[in-house]
Amino acid sequence: MGEIADSLISGEFDYITGEYLGEAIGFPRTRSYGKRNAPPIIKKPSSKANVCISNMCKDRGFSNHEKVELVAKFLHSKGHKQLPNLSQQYKIIHSQYKNDFRKFLIEQVKQRNNGRTF
Repeated sequence: MGEIADSLISGEFDYITGEYLGEAIGFPRTRSYGKRNAPPIIKKPSSKANVCISNMCKDRGFSNHEKVELVAKFLHSKGHKQLPNLSQQYKIIHSQYKNDFRKFLIEQVKQRNNGRTF
């Protein structure tokens, strides 16, 4: 490849306008779009434990934010201190407490449904 193409790929130049942006950072970049207008990047779970826990929560109507809170609440009830790495929390539940967590989610759904008034 040419020198300009290498500079575009490395992020030294804007890949849309060709404008010099500064020192290369290792990936293509642009200033043409503001970050405020860009939609958030939603990462899909990758580990088997994360996929399993996410599916259990999603099937019972819990959001991702609620999932994180439920995982922390469940591990705290089992005597674990909250771990800094969320993927480790998923792995602990998946390997040791999968059935207990499923029962815990069912109880949470019942509590949530009892709190609703129609």
